[in-house]
Amino acid sequence: MIRRFLAASLAALLSLALLLLPRLLGGAPLFAGADSYLFYARSASSQAVIYSASAAEAGAVRASLADRTGESAFYADAADAFAQAERYGAALLFAERVGDVVNYYYRAPALGGGVWLDGRRVNLHVAVRGESAAVGTPLIFGGY
Repeated sequence: MIRRFLAASLAALLSLALLLLPRLLGGAPLFAGADSYLFYARSASSQAVIYSASAAEAGAVRASLADRTGESAFYADAADAFAQAERYGAALLFAERVGDVVNYYYRAPALGGGVWLDGRRVNLHVAVRGESAAVGTPLIFGGY
């Protein structure tokens, strides 16, 4: 009887640990090596609630958001943002200039999802201003 109780208790604890461990350890951001991050929750549009994080706290913030709908990362060197698009095998769909920012819109099958923009399903966005850039999925919200 005690053995069964201990076995059931151990199985329950193990199951609970497997459920909670990813949250406790944090989740690595989608985009590696950035200076800072934004995480979007509750909506995959500009109506999203936005949470900011430094590089050091990004994993914990990301893991704490059960209703996360996207994220973006900021790089001092634009080449690092474009490297993230390459990392996900993204195909460039189109680009546009708005003021001093050039926006590049991609489709990356590895990321899934996306939003419709200019008649195309976009799920990766790189915005470049001068030497720096941001990369986000599905789009960059909160300004750049």
